[in-house]
Amino acid sequence: MSVTDRLWPNGPVDLPPEAGNLAASRYEPDEQWLRQADAEFQKAALWRWFATHLEDPRDAVPHSEDDDDYLWGDDEPVMADRALNERFGSMVPTAVVYEVLSAIRREVGNEWAHKRLDKAGG
Repeated sequence: MSVTDRLWPNGPVDLPPEAGNLAASRYEPDEQWLRQADAEFQKAALWRWFATHLEDPRDAVPHSEDDDDYLWGDDEPVMADRALNERFGSMVPTAVVYEVLSAIRREVGNEWAHKRLDKAGG
């Protein structure tokens, strides 16, 4: 089950145009809209932001020969809990952040990689 399926078992929620530039390579929600949006839209905005900024390290970071460790090089892993709380903790209820974070952690874990712009479509 994917993060999207975990967050919206009846299908994903489409964000309205006032949510921000939905075509941007790296989505940044309109903060005023986000503060006033209902929880389903907030979750969708947080997930869209997360998915356009970060990616599963299995797809982005080389592994050691025994495949137990990532070879991060100069780039360090991004902790999902820290990233979401720092970016959105003051804008949306803790329960919303936690629900998105729980789905993300179940899917991949707490360590994520920065998404390169060429992978984000930019």
